[in-house]
Amino acid sequence: MSSFEGAKVQGDGAPTDGAGAPDLAMAFEIQATRMGATAQRMRRSEVGQCLAQLLRGAGCKTVALAVEVARWASIAQALDRAQLVIVPTRDLRPTQRADAGVSIARLGVAETGSVLLHSSSEERRVELCVVVHVVLLDSSARAPTLDSAFAVLRDIATHPPAYASLVTGPSRSADIERQITIGVHGPRALHVLLLEDRP
Repeated sequence: MSSFEGAKVQGDGAPTDGAGAPDLAMAFEIQATRMGATAQRMRRSEVGQCLAQLLRGAGCKTVALAVEVARWASIAQALDRAQLVIVPTRDLRPTQRADAGVSIARLGVAETGSVLLHSSSEERRVELCVVVHVVLLDSSARAPTLDSAFAVLRDIATHPPAYASLVTGPSRSADIERQITIGVHGPRALHVLLLEDRP
């Protein structure tokens, strides 16, 4: 996991890079962590191995993959080497979850540490019918604020049918006796892998 030590900050407390420009990756990591998620930076060449280690470390044995993730050969190979069983998304139900699901974010919002997911009805199961949700976020897909993310939401709305979800941290609910419970309506853990190099 990345360390936040040594990060410079602007007058408003926002982290900056060495040139004084806003460091969206650092801001995203800080906010995501505050909201109960984890965020880890890596190169694309490391994704398969890091993902397999993360899932095995979390005790996962089964994993569901969004369509774009399933096409990523190095991920499929790493999961196979780690003896993780890939579950077809069509088999997932709220009462029949995979241990983990892996999807790709359309956008990451630095202000809130949220990820914007754009998925089909079947891929949405990868986001909801799992215990651990891992989201891959490309370095070019980061926005500073929620306001700046609305343009992407408008674009999604012009390409139905599809679902858009703005996810911040693991699933939480206070439906029962007003006590916060994690993982009742979705994943108990959210991990975001920040991909620092372009494809």
